[in-house]
Amino acid sequence: MDKGPVPSDGDVSMGAGILATTIIVTILADTVVALRFIVRKWIVKNIGWDDWCILGAVLGITIGMALVIVEVSYGFGRHKYYLTSHQVQEFQKYSFGEWIQTFATLMWTKISICLFLLRITISKAFIRPLQAAIIILVLSNVILTVLWVVQCDPVALAWDLTQQGTCFSVVQIDDIILAQAIISIVSDFFLAAFPILILRHVQINMRVKIGLCLLMGMGVITGCICIARAVLNWQNDYTQDPTCKPYLASVTPLANQPISGVSIPNWYLRSWEVCVGIIAASVPTLRPGYLYMQDHLVASFASKPSSGAPSSKSKTLIPSSVARTKASNPFKSFGTTASSTTEGNFLPLQNFEIRKTTQIDVEKKSKRDSDGGPYRPQVGRTDSEARLRGVEDMV
Repeated sequence: MDKGPVPSDGDVSMGAGILATTIIVTILADTVVALRFIVRKWIVKNIGWDDWCILGAVLGITIGMALVIVEVSYGFGRHKYYLTSHQVQEFQKYSFGEWIQTFATLMWTKISICLFLLRITISKAFIRPLQAAIIILVLSNVILTVLWVVQCDPVALAWDLTQQGTCFSVVQIDDIILAQAIISIVSDFFLAAFPILILRHVQINMRVKIGLCLLMGMGVITGCICIARAVLNWQNDYTQDPTCKPYLASVTPLANQPISGVSIPNWYLRSWEVCVGIIAASVPTLRPGYLYMQDHLVASFASKPSSGAPSSKSKTLIPSSVARTKASNPFKSFGTTASSTTEGNFLPLQNFEIRKTTQIDVEKKSKRDSDGGPYRPQVGRTDSEARLRGVEDMV
């Protein structure tokens, strides 16, 4: 094994920082998704396919954490020069699998966002692009994953250079990663812009509307991280030290040597990209829980008797969000309003689909009864004309 020149900074190890980062991003993602399921289960009372997809993403980031821990045990964070051939081989093997996990986790995250957006829109103009995005995400990631797996023949040659066979060139392997990055960037910005289109005609407070757009558009952050990751991807290709940051930028890769490892800056960006993506997909779904807690805290403080006042049985208060729903919601069994005109009821709309709308035109004629008294509508009278027309809304 060609270890290259002696590193100028000696046998340093950045494994502790790598372990801390992978544990932090996993805990953050797991916590946010756990809160999401609490809100969906006990407040919105509806768990959908978008929730199950984000659960797949959380499973992926957890598997990724396990793979990184094993990689660190084989020398990830140390210079290749100080590692044995077995350590480098094992690192390359688990790094090879970690890239597959990254592809899958990012795919499930973006599909979850698409399905979430499908739950809050009924317009065919929005539904079709989202459905197309899901198909493109699935097909592209399946194709790229297959190409990644078969980059060498036999497959084990990707990490075991003692075997005989052929592999894709370094440029071709880089093209696979770059293609995945481009798809990820485009989908991030596409899905981040979608809430603006959906909410632009919704009759809610402008401040709340802007806040919702910002919450549901956090994918912009993921897209920016992915851009930085794609730019830094050259560190994978032009270094013989894939287990640590490059210490000699002019080093050229060995001929026909598959580079499936990662450099540390690239790995940090990729880890935060996955974590922020999961958080961005889940934070908007927490809004009903925030409103629920806010209303119940206000109700609990308002129900406490003031100091010095005579004790009396306090009146049971109804949280404002519940009061709004009871006052204006003819579909209370669904937990939301059909028009979703109040900011408190917008995101709970996820479990209600409008299949048919009804337009009512009422024409009132002013006249008096035959006895000269004021006109009083009665059941069965036809003096007032009411026209009821059903309008099918194609969904």
